[in-house]
Amino acid sequence: MVVLLPGIAASGSFYGAAFDRLGDIATVVVIDPLGFGHSMVEPDSEALFGISDHQNAIIDVLSSSCFASRPVTLVGHSMGASLAIITAAGAADIAVTVAGVIAFDAPLFVSEQEARQRVAGMGWFETLLAAGPIAHLVCSWMCRHRLFASYVAVALNPSLPVPVARDGVRHTWLSYTGALNSIVMSDDWLPALDTLGQRNIAVLLVNGIDDPVPAPGRADRLACSYPNLTALTHKGGHQLPLSDPD
Repeated sequence: MVVLLPGIAASGSFYGAAFDRLGDIATVVVIDPLGFGHSMVEPDSEALFGISDHQNAIIDVLSSSCFASRPVTLVGHSMGASLAIITAAGAADIAVTVAGVIAFDAPLFVSEQEARQRVAGMGWFETLLAAGPIAHLVCSWMCRHRLFASYVAVALNPSLPVPVARDGVRHTWLSYTGALNSIVMSDDWLPALDTLGQRNIAVLLVNGIDDPVPAPGRADRLACSYPNLTALTHKGGHQLPLSDPD
């Protein structure tokens, strides 16, 4: 079974029709991370979107499905890549059998400062909306006018397929900041890689040559430290599964 996880502020529509071909060789399941896309919930002061909440939600889906006995390959993009690594390490402790992890454009940062520096490298717009009062105001407006916001998202992102752009507004401030702080800006991927290494579970890190997000050289250094880990580079930027699905 192949499980596809999209990144932050994205949904399963990120994995378009090209990925349907995976169905010829495996059962394919696409899971929107907790609080995003079709897993979105409306703002709730009691809602929690920490790493354990995301991890448990995915493991619950896998362990309760009719395919629970099948080996799982977790595939993630960006935040979803980090989530795939962390979830695979946790799933190894229960009934789910993890065959491997494929992580596209994974934001493997060792500190919040490094995370903010790398996100800033994507451009002023991403930096503006990463955190802070302006980001909060924009997200609050989006929640009140979600349909209109989806059309604005299409206009601001003409290079994206319309369904992908529209689904980019299907989250809340709590789910966005929760995922940003607990996954993107966390170093929980480090002990997760240790666990996967100890269990010899294959990990493939794939980065775009022109991707400003991953820390330069980190994937190659990790490949030298973990025999079970392979690092590859591919022509492109931070949207590899979307820009070059083949």
